[in-house]
Amino acid sequence: MIKFSWAKLVVSVVLVAWYFAMPQYSFGGYGIATCGTIWEHLLYPLSHANVWHLAANILCLWMIPCELHLLSSFLLSVLCSFLPCFIGEATCGFSGVLFAIVGMSWGRVHRFRDMIWRNKWWLVIPVFVPHVNALLHVYCLVAGWLWGRCFDKAAYKTDWV
Repeated sequence: MIKFSWAKLVVSVVLVAWYFAMPQYSFGGYGIATCGTIWEHLLYPLSHANVWHLAANILCLWMIPCELHLLSSFLLSVLCSFLPCFIGEATCGFSGVLFAIVGMSWGRVHRFRDMIWRNKWWLVIPVFVPHVNALLHVYCLVAGWLWGRCFDKAAYKTDWV
């Protein structure tokens, strides 16, 4: 069951507004490459390839049944975007942030193997999908796990890990 969250609603509205208000930042003219400018790295999570890409990321955002640490997960995904991804195309989309959120959730409970096992299809399938930066997903998931493991020591309640 999808629970209502003001944070998720605000993020969804911002992503949709960015997509429609800033068409010049769509996949055709924006995104990041490993050698992109700092602005490209900061703004890539807000850019989406098309409306289906945007809708899939918003759906996945609403399917995550835990609290969101948006600032730290956003920053982790931006930092991970500087790592080599070995992809020849620009990267865009909110999925890096989503993977960082999921990684943080698992990191708080110190269960790395379970995290990999439960998310194996989300990690394997994108390898075979054209135009998907699967390595960035892995970077963000592992970085989120490390963040949750090292910095989030508060008690954490969730029903999915």
